[in-house]
Amino acid sequence: MTASKTDTDLLVEQVAGIDGVMGDDIHVHGDKVTTYVPTGQMEAAKELDDVSVEVLEEHDHEYLISVAPRNTGA
Repeated sequence: MTASKTDTDLLVEQVAGIDGVMGDDIHVHGDKVTTYVPTGQMEAAKELDDVSVEVLEEHDHEYLISVAPRNTGA
């Protein structure tokens, strides 16, 4: 039996695909993922499919962001 990927697994894959994001910095908290993103890659984070991105902290060379599935329910 093959396990299907969860929404969180897909979030982790998307975030890991951003240049400069280190896998060790990706943390899962329930249905959200947090990580550090280099300042030059913030636009790439905002362009991820079907997610909302919240900046938690700003630093000189990186942002701490929280990524969650975009709420598509009515």
